[in-house]
Amino acid sequence: KAPDVMHLDQLRLRYAIGRSGVQPAQTDALCTFQVSSFNIRQTDQATEVFNSLGNANLKPEVASELETGLEAHFFHGRLTTDLTYYYKYNKDALIGAIVAPSLGTQATTQRSNLGAIRNSGFEAQITAQLLDKPWLGIDANLSTSINQNIVLSLGGTAPQRGVSNWIIAGYPINSLFARHITGWQDKNGDGILTYNADPNLNEVFVSKDTTFRGSPEPTQFAALTLGFDLFRRKLRLSALTDYRGGNLYYNNTERIRCVSRQNCNGQSNPAGSFVDQAMVVGTLNDPSQTLDGFFQPGAFIKLREVSAQYTMPQGLATSLKARTAALVLSVRNVAKWTKYRGVDPENDYTGASSVDAPSDFQTFGAPTYFILRLNLGF
Repeated sequence: KAPDVMHLDQLRLRYAIGRSGVQPAQTDALCTFQVSSFNIRQTDQATEVFNSLGNANLKPEVASELETGLEAHFFHGRLTTDLTYYYKYNKDALIGAIVAPSLGTQATTQRSNLGAIRNSGFEAQITAQLLDKPWLGIDANLSTSINQNIVLSLGGTAPQRGVSNWIIAGYPINSLFARHITGWQDKNGDGILTYNADPNLNEVFVSKDTTFRGSPEPTQFAALTLGFDLFRRKLRLSALTDYRGGNLYYNNTERIRCVSRQNCNGQSNPAGSFVDQAMVVGTLNDPSQTLDGFFQPGAFIKLREVSAQYTMPQGLATSLKARTAALVLSVRNVAKWTKYRGVDPENDYTGASSVDAPSDFQTFGAPTYFILRLNLGF
């Protein structure tokens, strides 16, 4: 225990190293087929085609990690801090390598051990008892982290260039690449942006080169929990606010509405914003057919949950044959603030897939729902 200097109660330093492996999925090595039919000379013929290529040479992905940090307690435990730095190196990384359409497989990727990936970052957590009185208690917990994900090597193989996501050394895995929409100008003042091959008449400007647009996943995280205890801790009110940012999110829902169905706000609404109009012109009319406009700011703040917990009198708990009783009312997914122009920047249709990069593709946003719960302790 440290001396009472600057109200420091305890200081703990830590350092750890470790190594672990990630096995390929059970079916990643298997070559599978699919029965189908094709019309050959006006006659349907039964066929068998590749469904997945498999890879019999797969081996585990190996991760080595270093972690160091400190924990400190101040003011007789009323303030605690936890700071951590980590560095993780993955070799033989399991990546869905893009395959040529000429292979005749339904699958567009093949799981392979490609190169190396580095993840590094900082994590911090602060917990504080701001007020501790019989009539009012206030506590807070703030946690935050940043992460940098970089592909170091692809083991000598060519960069994996998909339609929207690239895996290329020097950039985050599944990075978003596109020809950038650099700006627009309503030259004729009619409120509608159009493309024209004549630079003097063109109103939407797209860069000549394909460039890195951003990370597909958040790199910055923060969460704040506030708690209030009232009436000698009989009633507790709490709220959780969450922030994520540092990324662009692929609004694939709007892409299919604009490109395939040609029925989206930027195309069908004369009062649509210039940013939405430029997005449509860039992908439908400009020769680049860029998807850049669909890579939208993914940062958001969400009020995840508010709750109230009432601890019932002992007599009422006893009448319920319990030692303790508490009634809890909570509301989840209360509100969000974001510049993302889709439904929700957390709409990820890929789910738990380890192959596809996250994107919003015709997915429902998280609903707001209410929970009333009775907790009994025996």
